[in-house]
Amino acid sequence: MIKLLDNYDCSGLRQSHYSGLIRAHFETYGAGYDFCRFYGISYRKPVGAVCVFNGSAVADFCSESKLRDARRELSEFIEFVSPESIELPPELVPRQGFSGYTGVMRTFFEISPAETSEGIFAPPPEAVFNTALRESGANYGLWLTDTMKRVNSRRSALYGYESSVLTVRFSDSGNAYITDVRTPPEDRGKGYARRLLGAAAKILADSGMSAYLSAREEAAGYYRHIGCKEIASDRIFIKK
Repeated sequence: MIKLLDNYDCSGLRQSHYSGLIRAHFETYGAGYDFCRFYGISYRKPVGAVCVFNGSAVADFCSESKLRDARRELSEFIEFVSPESIELPPELVPRQGFSGYTGVMRTFFEISPAETSEGIFAPPPEAVFNTALRESGANYGLWLTDTMKRVNSRRSALYGYESSVLTVRFSDSGNAYITDVRTPPEDRGKGYARRLLGAAAKILADSGMSAYLSAREEAAGYYRHIGCKEIASDRIFIKK
């Protein structure tokens, strides 16, 4: 059964990218907002959890018991909720995928820290948005409100090197997830993004965290080229 929760501390979830994202949403907003809802998956005992945040859904499991039932119910849940995107571990993906969604392959890479973080700075939020997200059609007001809430609570961070930018989306159990790595077209090929990634990973490593990111196939070749270690892969589902 998948049931809406009034409160959820995420304590039963395993350690993974997906549970880290769920925990980050809960730690930032709790369960008191309509745009951030938490659901428990249980069959007498807790099996997993789902978070629907601003039109995207992420799910993870506590243990591998009852996963077959969870996959079936998740398909029905997704059809009912109809989020714009779905992020969940391969163990929870139905064999046929999700009706009305396209599965997009992505690869997770570990980022090795550089010897120094010299030259890295905290860029203005508007500069990060304009460089990394404006072309995607993202809403600046929504992005700014969410990002600054996370940054001010020290659950997220913005970093820049020269004209390149990135966002540390969340950190959980010693792992920090990096997103929105971008360099303006006129400055690509100068090594700025590579230096930024290494410097950010250095700062995170000094705080006891390992940095990682995910990339779709069109970008994965770049991270292989600069020597990032592949650590996992999955499919993110995008509404058609």
